[in-house]
Amino acid sequence: MTGWPPTGPAPLYPAWAWHRDARSVTRAAEASSAHVRAVEDFVVRGNVHRALCTHCGVVTRMVVDGGAMLGEHINLREGLVCEGCGLNARARLLLHACDTVFPRRDARIALLEAFSGLSTIAAAKWPQVSCSEFFGGEARPGEQASRVTANGVVRSARHEDLTALSYADASLDGIVHNDVLEHVPDTGAALAQMLRVLRPGGCAVFTMPWFPWREATTVRGRIRADGSLERLLPDEFHGDGLREEGIYTFYNFGADFGRMLADAGFDDIRFGVCYAPCCGFFSNNFRYGLDGLMLPTTIVARRPVPTPSSMEST
Repeated sequence: MTGWPPTGPAPLYPAWAWHRDARSVTRAAEASSAHVRAVEDFVVRGNVHRALCTHCGVVTRMVVDGGAMLGEHINLREGLVCEGCGLNARARLLLHACDTVFPRRDARIALLEAFSGLSTIAAAKWPQVSCSEFFGGEARPGEQASRVTANGVVRSARHEDLTALSYADASLDGIVHNDVLEHVPDTGAALAQMLRVLRPGGCAVFTMPWFPWREATTVRGRIRADGSLERLLPDEFHGDGLREEGIYTFYNFGADFGRMLADAGFDDIRFGVCYAPCCGFFSNNFRYGLDGLMLPTTIVARRPVPTPSSMEST
């Protein structure tokens, strides 16, 4: 069901650079850093960037400022909103990766969002996709849940908790999420659940704020045994469609994340970078040092396929 690792001729749209580890990513980025800064300086001077949308398939207008800032600078990862499909750079990048990894329309995919333009497009591309949200509280994984948003709109969808997914063992070709993992208090439990629900050869495809120049993941907070939140650093909240206050961030993941995936049991782990101004894919435009710089990256990790030798040893 999956097309991982990618094979065949080069795609029409910009090819990915698939890296095995963070050091490979940073070496490649440092070699072109001056070019990247010059390009992004030019892009942020305008309100609109004309580029080829990898979903729409045409050159279109993209709104540069998506509403997120990093100090005084526009966060280009959250901007470059296509006026055709309505997706920002981060969502378009993830969709572009999914097109590469899941070439078949009958792929069974769990997408951990349900109220976005990305979920609407994914449901049309892959009819067997299951879209969900995290409602918290008393919601039970796999069941419908509802929440009233700040503007009084009732939102209902399937509820899923990444640390307690309702999907059966080995039932999915893919699990896809878009800047979710940093908000999950137990990374180990989340990765174990992702591995469990994937069939052998199935892939997790996701984005998250990933900082490859940081040697180790920063833990911003953790849940105590009594269920309360222990704050280790000042609060960091990200925008969330269900919660007016945003959603709390537990982790800023660093170069050690590849090892976390391997320790959880994944193999063929790749960090896909697709820096392509012609398609509106840029860095986050962080100007205060390398620690906060994010490249246009999607992570792909596969559940191993048992070999005859490994089956004989079990």
